[in-house]
Amino acid sequence: MKKSLLFFYNLLCTIIILFLFAGSSYGQRNPILGAGNSYVNVSKRNTGGVVQTGDTLEIRTTYFFAGSYNSANSNTLFRIRYYDSVPLKTTMLSGIGDSLRLITNEGVTFRKYTRATLDDPASYIAIAPIGQYQIRINIGQHNLVPPGIPAVATAGLITNTTGAGDARIGSGATRYKPQLFSGLLITTAFRVRVTGAAGDTVVLAAGKLVYRKTSGGADTIITATPYKIFISDNNASGLCGNALGSNLASENGGTFNLGNTQNRAAGPVYPILNYDYRILSRPLPIGDGNYGFVNNLSPAGGTNFNARMQPNCAIPAGPIPVADSCDKRMFGGFWDIIGDHTGTNTSAGNPAVVPGTSGGYMLVVNSDVVTSIAYKQNVTGLCPDTYYEFSAWVRNICKRCGIDSNSTSRYNPGVLPNLAFSINDLDIYSTGQMDTVGWQKKGFVFRTGPSQTTALIAIRNNAPGGGGNDWAIDDIAIGTCGPAMKFNYQPFVGCHNGTTANLSDTVSYTYNPNYSWYKWERSTDNGVSWGAPPVPTTGSMAIGPPVNGVYKFVTNYPQFIAYGSDSGHLYRVTVATSNANLNSTSCSFTDGQSILLRVITCPPVLTTNQLSFKGWLNNNTTILNWIVTDENNIARYEIEKSSDGISFIKVGQLTSNNATPTSTYTFNDEENIQRNTFFRLKIYAISGLHSYSKIILVNNHFAFTVSSLLNPFSTYISADIILPEDGSVNMNLFDSYGKLIGREKRKFTKGFNRTMYNNWSYLSKGIYYISFEFKNTVIQRKIWKLN
Repeated sequence: MKKSLLFFYNLLCTIIILFLFAGSSYGQRNPILGAGNSYVNVSKRNTGGVVQTGDTLEIRTTYFFAGSYNSANSNTLFRIRYYDSVPLKTTMLSGIGDSLRLITNEGVTFRKYTRATLDDPASYIAIAPIGQYQIRINIGQHNLVPPGIPAVATAGLITNTTGAGDARIGSGATRYKPQLFSGLLITTAFRVRVTGAAGDTVVLAAGKLVYRKTSGGADTIITATPYKIFISDNNASGLCGNALGSNLASENGGTFNLGNTQNRAAGPVYPILNYDYRILSRPLPIGDGNYGFVNNLSPAGGTNFNARMQPNCAIPAGPIPVADSCDKRMFGGFWDIIGDHTGTNTSAGNPAVVPGTSGGYMLVVNSDVVTSIAYKQNVTGLCPDTYYEFSAWVRNICKRCGIDSNSTSRYNPGVLPNLAFSINDLDIYSTGQMDTVGWQKKGFVFRTGPSQTTALIAIRNNAPGGGGNDWAIDDIAIGTCGPAMKFNYQPFVGCHNGTTANLSDTVSYTYNPNYSWYKWERSTDNGVSWGAPPVPTTGSMAIGPPVNGVYKFVTNYPQFIAYGSDSGHLYRVTVATSNANLNSTSCSFTDGQSILLRVITCPPVLTTNQLSFKGWLNNNTTILNWIVTDENNIARYEIEKSSDGISFIKVGQLTSNNATPTSTYTFNDEENIQRNTFFRLKIYAISGLHSYSKIILVNNHFAFTVSSLLNPFSTYISADIILPEDGSVNMNLFDSYGKLIGREKRKFTKGFNRTMYNNWSYLSKGIYYISFEFKNTVIQRKIWKLN
């Protein structure tokens, strides 16, 4: 059994990552010496998330030595061993199967050791003597001879070389392990359980690889990075789903810009340390340890997403169309052929663009051993005591990059990307190991401190390179987790001769600190400017516990009598997490909803109180039903119909019953309904004056539709939106270059909804593009802005 294990070990170690190093013609960076450390949240391996109490972490260190390293001494590392300690706020796992291990870059175990001393080349001491490490793994020649681990008293002493073997770089001598064709790769792993409380920090214990360049020389020590990992509560998991305000991400709002050349002309704002920036071309792809900004991943400018890929480049036999050739893919048949993700909201993203045409750029990384930061920014202008969403769309771009222990391509994804998101050098979230399922939105929510206005954010490659771990990232976003707000009356309709106005707004949100501070505002110029209403109303609500995870409160504007002079005025509510934030235009929020005071001419004799007005289809004909109470001096109800919700025609009438307490009316419109059809009631008094009911919509089925879009626009954009069911609609506004300049999310009800997006007066004159997203459907229009 031991002999078979050694044979399996020899095979694996000899050819761990051929794909990483055997492809020098692809332009790999291949440093002389590379070292990096990482961790995997095993509890959330495939889904990603924050680290929480009870999670299992696998702590890894990876070291690579190129074939030319220490060539003066037969490319040999002498007395090589690894030391580490269990981080505070964690405990070593002690269950069956838990162990100290050497693994491949894909995380596959090829050498497993017990935690006990003397029985194999590794040991773990729960309470190490002062100045010593808890964990030790002897690496190298010892695997073919008795391990000779030192006594417990000195096992964790970094200067003790007992049992430490030698390891040769390259393939010259098979008895030195582990080795690769042109280099040596060593990856260690052990697992711990998080025991700290939410708010604590886990600091990796800075593991060390120790060796000598000559048999009797001094020790060389490579120290891993002591990454800091934040232990979160449930509030920090997931995404807020209602990000408001401007996107604070750099690199063109996290989109990396767009252009009509395959490679972006400008380099990165923040270079990836230890990586080389590559201009993608056919003879020089983006190899290991390189990155670039491209709008098409094909080095040959191909656009066929379904072009052949390895190992099917010549199957079936016969001529292969040029557009279907493996040559269109990176490395002759591997990477996806795709465009970026900006402007979409699905896993598919954008198709690759034809060379010379405009397309959005994305950051593409071919990972090296070193786990470096890929994106970094000092964010300014944050609001204190506020929750923000930090997210990005990420894609594993290689379905066929894995290799097996015989150095043969397995044509699977291989090493799966795993990115860590950090704030102020504190890891908050990891994406988990990402498979090749297309673009995935990953991220988390964080809270600023009571006076915090800046934050250093970063996204780091948290997995080693090799066969796989090739990925793209786009649409990085940093936005406020804002509230959802809904007016209880919209639009408000009153009478010239005076009517009581009761204005009310419901504010709801899912994160604390809460948006309990509020103020009412009024606009008399159609939403161009806003100020205090006649009765300034500002305050703070005492918020109770959440119901089904949602905090909620209702604010009412003081009741007043509306007259003709009030017609056209808009009222809205602005909220914030503190009084200071409420008075800051950048730290107070409204979702764009407003109440319109529409004061019309209507007589007091129209005292009927309509309780309901609804309609439905019966064999494609419409049945209308309405119930009224306390009718008095009502002459008749005229039924009006429209195909667009704007222009109505009379299709029938019913005489009023003038009955109390209630009257029920039914009207059947015999026309077959094949499209959206709108109905309303025109209510006549005996005096001849009239008023209108609300508008309702009927159809065989409601489809997501956007109509009556104000085009051109000046200060606001209005539209009629029809939904097949209750839900949220995302509005995205882009300039003519495709850069996202505005985004709003609103909740609407099934059927007809008329909405207005305000405050676009600051935009310059020109062409813009607006998209409306509902579920998996996107409707896009070109619109013009006037001065």
